[in-house]
Amino acid sequence: MVWVGRITGALVFLFSLAMGLMTLVDPVRMGEVLGLTSLSEMGRNTVRADISAFFLASAIACGGGLFTGRSNWFFAAALLYGMAVSGRLIDALIAGAPDRLAGSVVIELILVGLALIAAKLTARTT
Repeated sequence: MVWVGRITGALVFLFSLAMGLMTLVDPVRMGEVLGLTSLSEMGRNTVRADISAFFLASAIACGGGLFTGRSNWFFAAALLYGMAVSGRLIDALIAGAPDRLAGSVVIELILVGLALIAAKLTARTT
């Protein structure tokens, strides 16, 4: 079952890495993909800095779990994506649900689940 955990962790790693790198390379396009339109120079800078940091931190956490064999690293990725879901749901309650909210929440919940599966299945038993 360890290999299932490694596969699920690798999926979160690859998704996070791809999103983080794409945000660094083309922040305007990624801003549009993420629902941010007509970015100012500071907006572009914020997407490149803060949003890439979110995704790359998740990738680093999953990489830590995959390459060191320490399953606790996967909890950091689960926490990041879980906090994103929480923020989306709080905003939906306060300001109303925007279009395409469900898709983003589902993707983030899947990533939380995959990271938790990776943490559980790659844990060393002593």
